[in-house]
Amino acid sequence: MRKYGDGLNVEFARAVKEGQIPEPFTKNDVAHFASYKGWNPSPRYINVLLSNSSSLTHSLTYKKYFIALGDGLYQLSELAKR
Repeated sequence: MRKYGDGLNVEFARAVKEGQIPEPFTKNDVAHFASYKGWNPSPRYINVLLSNSSSLTHSLTYKKYFIALGDGLYQLSELAKR
């Protein structure tokens, strides 16, 4: 069982897709979302979630739900929009 619903990246992507969080978003939006849900992931996990989920070179089995726009801004990838 996952600690954060269906997984923090999945739950966050779902919230963006449903319009609860506007694009583009930052790691601060992830932190606020987690706090709102009553979850307490480590700051390190919050800091790497978006970058790991957008990097084409990070683990090939890690789903790429986000696209980095630069300057710490991200948007949903096509995978997350499905």
